[in-house]
Amino acid sequence: MKPATRCVGLPWRWRLVGAGVLMAALLASLDAAAQSGREAPDFTGVYDLVPDGTAIPGGLRNDGSPEAIELLPAAAAVAASRDLSLDTAKDCQVIGPFRMLAHEGNRIDILPSLDTGRVIMLFEDHMLGHWREILLDRTHDPTLEPSWMGDSVGRFEGDTLVVESVAFSDYVWLNSLGAPHSDALRLTERYRLVGGGEYLELRMTAEDPGVLKQPYTYTRYYRRSEREMQEYVCMDGLIDEAIPAIQ
Repeated sequence: MKPATRCVGLPWRWRLVGAGVLMAALLASLDAAAQSGREAPDFTGVYDLVPDGTAIPGGLRNDGSPEAIELLPAAAAVAASRDLSLDTAKDCQVIGPFRMLAHEGNRIDILPSLDTGRVIMLFEDHMLGHWREILLDRTHDPTLEPSWMGDSVGRFEGDTLVVESVAFSDYVWLNSLGAPHSDALRLTERYRLVGGGEYLELRMTAEDPGVLKQPYTYTRYYRRSEREMQEYVCMDGLIDEAIPAIQ
């Protein structure tokens, strides 16, 4: 685990351009994906994170939080020593899927391309969330360098999409309290549709034997949205004064 230092990611203008190019390529492949012979539930759509404390049909609720993980003593000492002002969430930088998928107000767009063996996940807040490519029915590539979003592979187990991610950058914290991770961090996400397909259930588990006292799982529910993804520009920490209204 490296000491926290502020790092600078891609300029937000380039992120916007990259996201636009990616979106165009993905939309062009959707018709072909619909013709795929792979049998799997259709997760396609935009989803809004259900607020904490809100019950959905069946009495289901969000449970747990990245802030609730329990750290081993050495990891807890690292977290306590960190300058929390360097949290990438405060500087329009990527925070990684463990935090992002529980992030208040999160919106995601899931774009399966089963004919090419992948699922793409876009985040409306693409500054903190970036985007993800989940490769289906493949193994992890051991030659990849650690990254903000990790290396994600997936498979379908009946009606559930199981995603496993490894190889995360040291700059990614596990929560806003500075929790570190080791090279052994593994995230497992289990997605399934509930409530007649109106809701998406996510069970997220983090395993890191050298950092966490025990594996930790939180649950989040997302509701299908009637709104398409909206433009979002993160300004946190970039300006000290409000931008005057355009006359």
